[in-house]
Amino acid sequence: MNRVEWDLHAAKFESLVCDIVTDETSGQMPRFVAAACRSRKNLELVDLGCGVGSFVKKFGHRFERITGIDFAPRIVARARKRCADLPNAKWLAMDVTQSAKVLGTVADLTVCLNVITSPRQAKRDALWSTMADVTKPKGFALVVVPSMESQLMVNKLGASADRIKAGGLVHRDGVWQKFYERDELISTVSGTGFEVTRIAKVYYPWSVDGLRKPRLSRQLPWDWGFLAQRAA
Repeated sequence: MNRVEWDLHAAKFESLVCDIVTDETSGQMPRFVAAACRSRKNLELVDLGCGVGSFVKKFGHRFERITGIDFAPRIVARARKRCADLPNAKWLAMDVTQSAKVLGTVADLTVCLNVITSPRQAKRDALWSTMADVTKPKGFALVVVPSMESQLMVNKLGASADRIKAGGLVHRDGVWQKFYERDELISTVSGTGFEVTRIAKVYYPWSVDGLRKPRLSRQLPWDWGFLAQRAA
């Protein structure tokens, strides 16, 4: 999705986009944040692909300094307005992959929620590299990505007819997106200089994907969420 198209989502972001911070049902996000912030002070947060600022709004009080970055100016303007009670937050409308050049290696926690989903390998590689370049040694990254295992479950139950092709690409809502299998995800993260310290299914309601819960299903669809620590 280009900048103009993403900007058009600004007014109705919550109804058009899966905002995992507010949509998740399993309480994993607070657990990830608590693990990243345990026994640490004066922390700096960088939210890559911040959307309308949901993560900053919910968890920003834990951090001394906050930077939210998204490439769509109207989206960033909404984030700034929603988080006006956090004077320690700054907001940048720019290409996320340029973040390290602007900020440097500053983050004690880098957040990147359902952003590394481009069908183009080069784009995904640039985002993984940016995440590493922004995060301090021994700092943490909290990342959420779509789960291929969940998508296969959804298709098997007949709840979706989304097409899947080689490379973990799924055609959803008119666009191709990258979905990740658990082992693939761990391998990818390890290759960027991080060690995964916690990984979990982050469940969300069927309705978020515009689906009806199948009668035979005993669980919800999910994204993969993980916390990883950058090597010293």
